[in-house]
Amino acid sequence: MKTDLLDRFKGFVETERLFQPGERLVVALSGGADSLAMVDLLTRIDQPVVLAHCNFRLRGEESDQDEEFVRKISVVYDVPLYVRTFDTVEYAQEKGISVEMAARELRYPWFEEIRVESSSSLVAVAHHSDDSLETMMINLIRGTGLRGLTGIQPRQELVVRPMLFTNRKEIIDYMAFRGLEYRNDSSNQDTRYIRNRIRHVLLPEMEKINPSFSQTVREEQLLFTQAQKIVEGWMGVKIASLVKRGEEELRIDIGALNGEEFREILLFEIIKPFGFHGRQVPKILAATENIPGKLFRSRTHTLVIDREDIIVSPQYLAVAERYYVDPESPDPELPVSFSFKIINDVTHYPPRDPNIACLDYEKLDLPLVLRRWEKGDYFFPLGMNHAKKVSDFFIDQKINRIEKDRTWILASGEQIVWILGHRIDNRFRITGETRYILEIKMMAGGR
Repeated sequence: MKTDLLDRFKGFVETERLFQPGERLVVALSGGADSLAMVDLLTRIDQPVVLAHCNFRLRGEESDQDEEFVRKISVVYDVPLYVRTFDTVEYAQEKGISVEMAARELRYPWFEEIRVESSSSLVAVAHHSDDSLETMMINLIRGTGLRGLTGIQPRQELVVRPMLFTNRKEIIDYMAFRGLEYRNDSSNQDTRYIRNRIRHVLLPEMEKINPSFSQTVREEQLLFTQAQKIVEGWMGVKIASLVKRGEEELRIDIGALNGEEFREILLFEIIKPFGFHGRQVPKILAATENIPGKLFRSRTHTLVIDREDIIVSPQYLAVAERYYVDPESPDPELPVSFSFKIINDVTHYPPRDPNIACLDYEKLDLPLVLRRWEKGDYFFPLGMNHAKKVSDFFIDQKINRIEKDRTWILASGEQIVWILGHRIDNRFRITGETRYILEIKMMAGGR
């Protein structure tokens, strides 16, 4: 049992210069072991705190019980408590994002409101070293560049993470040593979420291969962090020479970019803050050579290949019921339930099932777009080498008006990939040159 956690906590805070004695902190308190241990440690060093609890209404009665528990904690420690309830699922659906992302977008602006209102200096959250490792693995899977391999940092602007020096097991041991109760979040066992799959499935397998895997990765993260700082200095100079920033758009000089030896990483670092995926970079670069007018989208921005520049601008066109689908990070809250499988067996034969689409994975721009069909839509039905209006396809298939209005489209950028339950697009079919197959199974219809 680790009884020296308090000394290590103080040492970490001082070494990382996270905050000064007497500075008031807004402490995010879920009621779980991690955040409650942080509250206990902060009060033991007489650090002034106010508590902030988010009820995301994701687990029904459990969420309300968490809130009730946290209210009792604020009385026990005799510290102020702020509580806010969010309709997280509705927000996620409105924005077309995952519930996890929605919770993040809701809580951090609220924490900042409390920080200002309570005259606090910083916001403290209870991420620990296991969280940092899991974040690194998520970033590695999704492709977020060198910065993603550095994991979670102890301080980012006005947010500090004073628990990064320890791990989940040590925190549980500390709670037992101190005789402290805490709440368990049942959703942490739900392996539909990528973080939980990494925690409960992937990491245990890695530790079978190397029992010291977690410690090895933490040591590597220190090296990645140092390397990232070196790279950032170099890239800052390079990016400044490539980019022109306007009030509402950003322009990247195509000629100058293509003349750079490391153009892939430079482009990725420029467009990543606008939500573009790492797998889009090679396709964007290819388009700069011979496809002017080519359009790419992220959840928030549009990227257009112009004659001399790559133009990045916010999306203003609001399309009803538009959702973003990332097969590498499935969102369980989409209006259509999917399962995804990446297959590298070239002999795989697509099943004759209209609810299953087998696509050439490397031809897709991620994230995919899930939307209703729109007037003017066209695609290349499987088996055909010419375009056909979706409205004409519906007529040929004798699809009535009601069913037509309920039909979902899955698109890659502006190109239709699949009319769900009917036909995939011939341009994304499996061919003899296909290396990776994305199999998408539609589990249920739209809400």
